[in-house]
Amino acid sequence: MDLAYPQGPATIIPNRLPYYDLPADKPLTEILPPAPLADGIVQTIASEDQAVQGYAFRLGSATFPHLKLRAQQMDHCGQATWVFMVDTHDAFSKDNPVPPPEHPDCPRWLALQNANRHLKERIEAAWAEHDLATVNSILREDLR
Repeated sequence: MDLAYPQGPATIIPNRLPYYDLPADKPLTEILPPAPLADGIVQTIASEDQAVQGYAFRLGSATFPHLKLRAQQMDHCGQATWVFMVDTHDAFSKDNPVPPPEHPDCPRWLALQNANRHLKERIEAAWAEHDLATVNSILREDLR
């Protein structure tokens, strides 16, 4: 959250503020709201058989309100591992992730995507430094 909101907690939308300083010793399920879909921030991620596999938190950033933190259980070396990732949620459309060059918002949209990608990289690198599993840290471990 410090990277997403560099001006500090005073700049965070009030309903997202409870997620600013989460206790590290609590299981993920204990920090979820009583009705995860009701607060508009937490969404469940379901597997093909509809079992809850993880959560997406629409926490946003100072420049883009739709950035999501995803915490998802994945199979890694035969065991379930919580993997953390940033979903930039900034594709132009489902079929066309970037706008066509002739679109009037193309330069601004590409700049937004670029800024979001850099923020994603910085956040995920910080998580890896704190020994949280990310897709990249798992890939690096597998390559070793």
